[in-house]
Amino acid sequence: GKILLYTVVAGVHPDECMPVCLDVGTDTESLLADPKYCGLRQRRLRGAMYEELIAEFFSAMKAWQPHTLVQFEDFGNTNAFDLLRKYRDVHCCFNDDIQGTACIVLAGLLAGVRITGGSLSQQRFLFLGAGEAGTG
Repeated sequence: GKILLYTVVAGVHPDECMPVCLDVGTDTESLLADPKYCGLRQRRLRGAMYEELIAEFFSAMKAWQPHTLVQFEDFGNTNAFDLLRKYRDVHCCFNDDIQGTACIVLAGLLAGVRITGGSLSQQRFLFLGAGEAGTG
């Protein structure tokens, strides 16, 4: 899905995109017990081991392709903000759940005030929901 957006909207050729899934396990008992579960059969990595895995991934990406955009997807609120803070000044990275949603909302707000002739400072906003973009 995301590669399609990069290709159609931004003109990035699909050959320039590489989806990567970092399987860090699961804490869902039903998945761990399911013989058809294809994921890593271990408890979800957390803490120092999780941070070491992410650091190793970024280090390998930087060594292989130093000018690569890494887009986080579905990293969850507990990790998403920390990862952005840690890596945004040393790697080109983007969290779709936080920054992507916020960009789309801002674009809608700017279009709305352009149509109505108002300004953002004259508006009142309600943030509803528990997504990363609404909590940041």
